[in-house]
Amino acid sequence: MTPFVDKWRRDKSRAFEVHATSTAGHTTRVDFWGDVRRVYANANLSVYSGQRCNARCAFCVEELRPASRGVELTRQKTVEADDGRYFASLDRALDAVQRTLRPSVSVTGGEPSKDPRLPRILRTLAARGARKRTVTTNGSGLLDAREGQRVVDWIAETAVAHLNVSRAHPDQDRNARLMGYADGPGLQQMRDIVTAARAGGVRVRLSCVLVAGAIDSLEGVLRYVDFARSIGVDNVIFRQLMKTDARTVAPNFVVRFSDRTRVALEPLLDRISADARFAFVRQIVGYYYYVEVWRFEGVDVVFEEADLAGLEDAKRRDPGLVHELVLHPDGRLASTWQPWDDVLGQVEPVTMHP
Repeated sequence: MTPFVDKWRRDKSRAFEVHATSTAGHTTRVDFWGDVRRVYANANLSVYSGQRCNARCAFCVEELRPASRGVELTRQKTVEADDGRYFASLDRALDAVQRTLRPSVSVTGGEPSKDPRLPRILRTLAARGARKRTVTTNGSGLLDAREGQRVVDWIAETAVAHLNVSRAHPDQDRNARLMGYADGPGLQQMRDIVTAARAGGVRVRLSCVLVAGAIDSLEGVLRYVDFARSIGVDNVIFRQLMKTDARTVAPNFVVRFSDRTRVALEPLLDRISADARFAFVRQIVGYYYYVEVWRFEGVDVVFEEADLAGLEDAKRRDPGLVHELVLHPDGRLASTWQPWDDVLGQVEPVTMHP
Protein backbone atom coordinates (compact mmCIF):
# COMPACT_ATOMS: atom_id res chain seq x y z
CA MET A 1 0.00 0.00 0.00
CA THR A 2 1.26 3.49 -0.87
CA PRO A 3 1.94 5.50 2.30
CA PHE A 4 -0.03 8.64 3.04
CA VAL A 5 1.83 11.90 2.28
CA ASP A 6 0.58 14.71 4.50
CA LYS A 7 2.27 17.39 2.37
CA TRP A 8 0.11 16.43 -0.59
CA ARG A 9 -3.03 17.05 1.48
CA ARG A 10 -1.76 20.53 2.37
CA ASP A 11 -0.37 21.47 -1.04
CA LYS A 12 -3.04 19.72 -3.13
CA SER A 13 -2.66 20.39 -6.86
CA ARG A 14 0.37 22.58 -6.18
CA ALA A 15 2.20 19.30 -5.52
CA PHE A 16 1.53 18.07 -9.06
CA GLU A 17 4.64 17.24 -11.07
CA VAL A 18 4.30 15.00 -14.10
CA HIS A 19 7.47 13.02 -13.45
CA ALA A 20 7.28 12.98 -9.64
CA THR A 21 3.74 12.93 -8.21
CA SER A 22 1.34 12.19 -11.09
CA THR A 23 -0.31 8.81 -11.59
CA ALA A 24 1.30 8.27 -15.02
CA GLY A 25 4.72 9.78 -14.40
CA HIS A 26 5.33 10.72 -18.04
CA THR A 27 3.97 12.27 -21.21
CA THR A 28 3.57 10.91 -24.72
CA ARG A 29 3.47 12.54 -28.14
CA VAL A 30 0.20 12.49 -30.10
CA ASP A 31 -0.30 13.61 -33.68
CA PHE A 32 -3.52 15.61 -33.98
CA TRP A 33 -3.70 15.77 -37.76
CA GLY A 34 -0.27 17.36 -38.17
CA ASP A 35 -0.31 19.16 -34.82
CA VAL A 36 2.04 17.00 -32.73
CA ARG A 37 1.60 17.65 -29.02
CA ARG A 38 2.93 16.40 -25.71
CA VAL A 39 0.02 14.82 -23.82
CA TYR A 40 -0.09 13.63 -20.23
CA ALA A 41 -0.01 9.85 -20.49
CA ASN A 42 -3.00 9.33 -18.17
CA ALA A 43 -5.14 11.99 -19.85
CA ASN A 44 -8.90 11.55 -20.01
CA LEU A 45 -11.10 12.16 -23.04
CA SER A 46 -14.43 13.74 -22.13
CA VAL A 47 -17.26 13.33 -24.63
CA TYR A 48 -19.32 16.39 -23.76
CA SER A 49 -23.02 15.79 -24.44
CA GLY A 50 -24.86 18.55 -26.22
CA GLN A 51 -28.10 17.71 -24.39
CA ARG A 52 -29.17 20.58 -22.19
CA CYS A 53 -29.36 19.58 -18.53
CA ASN A 54 -32.88 19.35 -17.11
CA ALA A 55 -31.67 20.30 -13.61
CA ARG A 56 -30.69 23.70 -12.27
CA CYS A 57 -28.07 22.82 -9.67
CA ALA A 58 -26.86 25.81 -7.71
CA PHE A 59 -23.40 24.20 -7.86
CA CYS A 60 -23.41 23.29 -11.58
CA VAL A 61 -19.87 22.63 -12.82
CA GLU A 62 -20.95 23.07 -16.45
CA GLU A 63 -21.92 26.67 -15.62
CA LEU A 64 -18.91 27.17 -13.35
CA ARG A 65 -16.16 26.31 -15.84
CA PRO A 66 -16.92 29.07 -18.37
CA ALA A 67 -17.76 31.54 -15.59
CA SER A 68 -14.26 31.07 -14.18
CA ARG A 69 -12.92 32.33 -17.51
CA GLY A 70 -15.40 35.18 -17.78
CA VAL A 71 -17.80 33.55 -20.27
CA GLU A 72 -21.45 32.52 -19.99
CA LEU A 73 -22.29 28.91 -20.83
CA THR A 74 -24.92 29.96 -23.37
CA ARG A 75 -22.31 31.98 -25.26
CA GLN A 76 -19.76 29.19 -25.59
CA LYS A 77 -21.82 26.02 -26.09
CA THR A 78 -22.89 25.18 -29.61
CA VAL A 79 -24.08 21.81 -30.90
CA GLU A 80 -23.45 20.07 -34.22
CA ALA A 81 -27.00 19.25 -35.31
CA ASP A 82 -26.07 16.77 -38.05
CA ASP A 83 -25.56 13.24 -36.70
CA GLY A 84 -23.29 12.26 -39.58
CA ARG A 85 -20.90 15.14 -39.01
CA TYR A 86 -20.97 14.72 -35.22
CA PHE A 87 -20.14 11.01 -35.27
CA ALA A 88 -17.49 11.59 -37.93
CA SER A 89 -15.86 13.99 -35.44
CA LEU A 90 -16.07 11.37 -32.68
CA ASP A 91 -14.48 8.75 -34.94
CA ARG A 92 -11.79 11.20 -35.99
CA ALA A 93 -10.95 12.04 -32.36
CA LEU A 94 -10.73 8.35 -31.49
CA ASP A 95 -8.49 7.73 -34.51
CA ALA A 96 -6.09 10.36 -33.19
CA VAL A 97 -5.84 9.15 -29.59
CA GLN A 98 -6.53 5.42 -29.47
CA ARG A 99 -3.28 4.17 -30.98
CA THR A 100 -0.67 6.17 -29.05
CA LEU A 101 -2.54 7.41 -25.95
CA ARG A 102 -5.59 5.20 -25.38
CA PRO A 103 -7.15 7.51 -22.78
CA SER A 104 -9.89 6.74 -20.32
CA VAL A 105 -13.18 8.12 -21.67
CA SER A 106 -15.94 9.95 -19.79
CA VAL A 107 -19.36 10.82 -21.21
CA THR A 108 -20.61 13.88 -19.39
CA GLY A 109 -22.77 16.91 -19.94
CA GLY A 110 -25.14 18.60 -20.03
CA GLU A 111 -27.29 15.60 -19.27
CA PRO A 112 -26.21 12.54 -21.28
CA SER A 113 -28.99 10.27 -19.98
CA LYS A 114 -31.45 12.48 -21.90
CA ASP A 115 -29.28 12.68 -25.03
CA PRO A 116 -30.80 10.85 -28.04
CA ARG A 117 -27.24 10.24 -29.26
CA LEU A 118 -26.09 8.43 -26.11
CA PRO A 119 -26.73 4.80 -27.23
CA ARG A 120 -24.77 5.37 -30.43
CA ILE A 121 -22.00 7.17 -28.55
CA LEU A 122 -21.72 4.21 -26.18
CA ARG A 123 -21.74 1.68 -29.02
CA THR A 124 -19.05 3.64 -30.85
CA LEU A 125 -16.80 3.82 -27.78
CA ALA A 126 -17.27 0.10 -27.11
CA ALA A 127 -16.56 -0.87 -30.72
CA ARG A 128 -13.38 1.20 -30.70
CA GLY A 129 -12.16 -0.37 -27.46
CA ALA A 130 -12.09 2.89 -25.51
CA ARG A 131 -10.55 2.32 -22.09
CA LYS A 132 -12.27 2.64 -18.70
CA ARG A 133 -15.51 4.19 -19.95
CA THR A 134 -17.58 6.27 -17.53
CA VAL A 135 -20.98 7.98 -17.77
CA THR A 136 -21.78 10.87 -15.44
CA THR A 137 -25.43 11.85 -15.05
CA ASN A 138 -28.06 13.23 -12.72
CA GLY A 139 -29.87 9.93 -13.26
CA SER A 140 -33.13 11.39 -14.58
CA GLY A 141 -33.09 9.57 -17.91
CA LEU A 142 -31.55 6.26 -16.95
CA LEU A 143 -34.89 4.43 -16.93
CA ASP A 144 -36.12 6.13 -20.13
CA ALA A 145 -36.56 3.91 -23.19
CA ARG A 146 -34.29 4.75 -26.10
CA GLU A 147 -33.77 2.68 -29.25
CA GLY A 148 -35.74 -0.21 -27.80
CA GLN A 149 -34.39 -0.47 -24.27
CA ARG A 150 -33.69 1.57 -21.15
CA VAL A 151 -30.70 3.89 -21.10
CA VAL A 152 -29.22 2.03 -18.11
CA ASP A 153 -29.42 -1.18 -20.15
CA TRP A 154 -27.44 0.47 -22.96
CA ILE A 155 -24.84 1.42 -20.38
CA ALA A 156 -24.65 -2.18 -19.18
CA GLU A 157 -24.73 -3.71 -22.68
CA THR A 158 -21.81 -1.57 -23.88
CA ALA A 159 -19.67 -2.53 -20.86
CA VAL A 160 -19.32 0.92 -19.34
CA ALA A 161 -17.00 0.56 -16.33
CA HIS A 162 -18.47 3.24 -14.06
CA LEU A 163 -21.83 4.98 -13.80
CA ASN A 164 -21.57 8.19 -11.75
CA VAL A 165 -24.93 9.46 -10.49
CA SER A 166 -25.01 12.95 -8.97
CA ARG A 167 -27.12 13.22 -5.84
CA ALA A 168 -26.73 16.04 -3.32
CA HIS A 169 -28.74 14.54 -0.47
CA PRO A 170 -30.35 11.19 0.47
CA ASP A 171 -33.71 12.87 1.18
CA GLN A 172 -35.70 13.17 -2.05
CA ASP A 173 -37.17 16.62 -1.35
CA ARG A 174 -33.89 18.15 -0.17
CA ASN A 175 -32.10 16.66 -3.14
CA ALA A 176 -34.69 18.13 -5.49
CA ARG A 177 -34.26 21.60 -3.98
CA LEU A 178 -30.46 21.46 -4.13
CA MET A 179 -30.38 20.16 -7.69
CA GLY A 180 -33.21 22.34 -8.94
CA TYR A 181 -35.36 19.61 -10.46
CA ALA A 182 -38.21 17.34 -9.46
CA ASP A 183 -37.73 14.41 -11.83
CA GLY A 184 -34.72 12.79 -10.19
CA PRO A 185 -34.95 9.05 -9.53
CA GLY A 186 -36.64 8.09 -6.26
CA LEU A 187 -35.43 5.47 -3.84
CA GLN A 188 -36.91 2.44 -5.63
CA GLN A 189 -35.85 3.81 -9.01
CA MET A 190 -32.30 4.19 -7.71
CA ARG A 191 -32.37 0.57 -6.55
CA ASP A 192 -33.61 -0.50 -10.00
CA ILE A 193 -30.83 1.49 -11.68
CA VAL A 194 -28.15 0.02 -9.43
CA THR A 195 -29.48 -3.51 -9.91
CA ALA A 196 -29.52 -3.20 -13.71
CA ALA A 197 -26.08 -1.62 -13.84
CA ARG A 198 -24.46 -4.15 -11.54
CA ALA A 199 -26.01 -7.04 -13.45
CA GLY A 200 -24.08 -5.80 -16.48
CA GLY A 201 -20.82 -5.42 -14.58
CA VAL A 202 -21.09 -1.63 -14.22
CA ARG A 203 -19.96 -0.14 -10.91
CA VAL A 204 -22.23 2.65 -9.69
CA ARG A 205 -20.86 5.63 -7.80
CA LEU A 206 -22.89 8.33 -6.06
CA SER A 207 -21.45 11.83 -6.33
CA CYS A 208 -22.27 14.33 -3.56
CA VAL A 209 -21.18 17.93 -3.16
CA LEU A 210 -20.33 19.24 0.30
CA VAL A 211 -22.74 22.11 0.94
CA ALA A 212 -23.22 24.07 4.16
CA GLY A 213 -26.58 23.12 5.65
CA ALA A 214 -26.79 19.87 3.68
CA ILE A 215 -23.95 17.31 3.69
CA ASP A 216 -21.34 19.36 5.53
CA SER A 217 -19.75 17.22 8.26
CA LEU A 218 -18.33 13.80 9.03
CA GLU A 219 -21.70 12.82 10.53
CA GLY A 220 -23.43 13.85 7.29
CA VAL A 221 -20.89 11.90 5.25
CA LEU A 222 -21.60 8.77 7.30
CA ARG A 223 -25.37 9.16 6.88
CA TYR A 224 -24.90 9.53 3.14
CA VAL A 225 -22.68 6.43 3.01
CA ASP A 226 -25.40 4.49 4.87
CA PHE A 227 -27.90 5.64 2.25
CA ALA A 228 -25.60 4.53 -0.57
CA ARG A 229 -25.17 1.10 1.01
CA SER A 230 -28.96 0.76 1.39
CA ILE A 231 -29.44 0.96 -2.39
CA GLY A 232 -26.54 -1.34 -3.22
CA VAL A 233 -23.81 1.25 -3.91
CA ASP A 234 -20.31 0.68 -2.54
CA ASN A 235 -18.57 3.74 -4.01
CA VAL A 236 -19.25 7.37 -3.03
CA ILE A 237 -17.39 10.58 -3.84
CA PHE A 238 -17.71 13.80 -1.85
CA ARG A 239 -16.59 16.97 -3.58
CA GLN A 240 -15.70 20.35 -2.19
CA LEU A 241 -17.44 23.01 -4.26
CA MET A 242 -14.99 23.95 -6.97
CA LYS A 243 -13.08 27.20 -6.68
CA THR A 244 -12.86 29.66 -9.57
CA ASP A 245 -10.11 31.89 -10.91
CA ALA A 246 -10.50 35.28 -9.20
CA ARG A 247 -8.42 36.90 -11.98
CA THR A 248 -10.96 36.20 -14.70
CA VAL A 249 -14.22 35.06 -13.08
CA ALA A 250 -17.58 36.50 -14.13
CA PRO A 251 -19.71 35.81 -11.05
CA ASN A 252 -22.98 34.06 -11.80
CA PHE A 253 -25.45 32.21 -9.57
CA VAL A 254 -23.17 29.17 -9.30
CA VAL A 255 -20.09 31.18 -8.36
CA ARG A 256 -22.02 33.08 -5.69
CA PHE A 257 -23.60 29.93 -4.27
CA SER A 258 -20.27 28.11 -4.19
CA ASP A 259 -18.46 30.94 -2.44
CA ARG A 260 -21.29 31.25 0.10
CA THR A 261 -21.80 27.58 0.98
CA ARG A 262 -18.43 25.93 0.36
CA VAL A 263 -17.41 23.43 3.06
CA ALA A 264 -13.64 23.16 3.49
CA LEU A 265 -12.49 19.62 2.74
CA GLU A 266 -9.13 19.62 4.52
CA PRO A 267 -10.49 19.74 8.12
CA LEU A 268 -12.90 16.94 7.26
CA LEU A 269 -10.02 14.83 5.94
CA ASP A 270 -8.08 15.49 9.13
CA ARG A 271 -11.02 14.08 11.13
CA ILE A 272 -11.16 11.03 8.90
CA SER A 273 -7.43 10.41 9.34
CA ALA A 274 -8.00 10.27 13.10
CA ASP A 275 -11.00 7.90 12.81
CA ALA A 276 -9.98 4.25 13.08
CA ARG A 277 -13.06 3.15 11.15
CA PHE A 278 -11.51 4.55 7.96
CA ALA A 279 -8.65 2.78 6.16
CA PHE A 280 -6.46 4.85 3.85
CA VAL A 281 -6.24 3.59 0.25
CA ARG A 282 -4.46 6.20 -1.85
CA GLN A 283 -3.98 9.82 -2.88
CA ILE A 284 -4.15 11.28 -6.38
CA VAL A 285 -2.47 14.59 -7.18
CA GLY A 286 -3.88 16.12 -10.37
CA TYR A 287 -2.95 19.25 -12.24
CA TYR A 288 -5.86 21.21 -10.73
CA TYR A 289 -7.47 18.66 -8.38
CA TYR A 290 -6.58 16.54 -5.37
CA VAL A 291 -8.21 13.23 -4.39
CA GLU A 292 -8.08 10.93 -1.38
CA VAL A 293 -9.59 7.42 -1.32
CA TRP A 294 -10.57 5.75 1.97
CA ARG A 295 -12.35 2.50 2.82
CA PHE A 296 -15.21 2.52 5.34
CA GLU A 297 -17.11 -0.66 6.21
CA GLY A 298 -16.98 -2.09 2.70
CA VAL A 299 -17.54 1.23 0.89
CA ASP A 300 -14.93 3.19 -1.07
CA VAL A 301 -15.26 6.77 0.16
CA VAL A 302 -13.54 9.30 -2.08
CA PHE A 303 -12.91 13.00 -1.46
CA GLU A 304 -12.02 15.57 -4.12
CA GLU A 305 -11.01 19.21 -4.13
CA ALA A 306 -10.49 21.21 -7.33
CA ASP A 307 -9.45 24.76 -8.15
CA LEU A 308 -9.92 26.22 -11.62
CA ALA A 309 -7.31 28.88 -10.87
CA GLY A 310 -4.85 26.03 -10.40
CA LEU A 311 -5.84 24.69 -13.80
CA GLU A 312 -4.89 27.97 -15.47
CA ASP A 313 -1.65 28.16 -13.47
CA ALA A 314 -0.68 24.66 -14.61
CA LYS A 315 -1.24 25.61 -18.23
CA ARG A 316 0.91 28.72 -17.80
CA ARG A 317 3.75 26.70 -16.26
CA ASP A 318 3.88 24.34 -19.25
CA PRO A 319 1.88 25.88 -22.09
CA GLY A 320 2.66 23.10 -24.56
CA LEU A 321 1.40 20.22 -22.44
CA VAL A 322 -2.09 18.79 -22.97
CA HIS A 323 -3.53 17.57 -19.66
CA GLU A 324 -6.99 16.48 -20.85
CA LEU A 325 -9.07 16.17 -24.00
CA VAL A 326 -12.64 17.36 -24.56
CA LEU A 327 -14.76 16.50 -27.58
CA HIS A 328 -17.20 19.40 -27.60
CA PRO A 329 -20.83 19.15 -28.73
CA ASP A 330 -19.92 21.03 -31.91
CA GLY A 331 -17.41 18.32 -32.84
CA ARG A 332 -14.26 20.24 -31.96
CA LEU A 333 -11.55 18.44 -30.00
CA ALA A 334 -9.80 20.76 -27.56
CA SER A 335 -7.48 20.55 -24.58
CA THR A 336 -9.86 22.70 -22.51
CA TRP A 337 -13.56 22.95 -21.65
CA GLN A 338 -13.80 26.02 -23.88
CA PRO A 339 -14.33 25.08 -27.55
CA TRP A 340 -12.54 28.23 -28.71
CA ASP A 341 -9.38 27.55 -26.71
CA ASP A 342 -6.53 25.29 -27.88
CA VAL A 343 -8.51 23.42 -30.50
CA LEU A 344 -6.32 20.48 -31.41
CA GLY A 345 -5.29 20.05 -35.01
CA GLN A 346 -5.77 23.72 -35.86
CA VAL A 347 -3.00 26.30 -35.87
CA GLU A 348 -5.21 29.22 -34.90
CA PRO A 349 -7.91 29.23 -32.19
CA VAL A 350 -11.42 28.96 -33.58
CA THR A 351 -13.60 32.05 -33.15
CA MET A 352 -16.94 31.07 -31.70
CA HIS A 353 -20.16 32.36 -33.25
CA PRO A 354 -22.94 30.89 -31.06
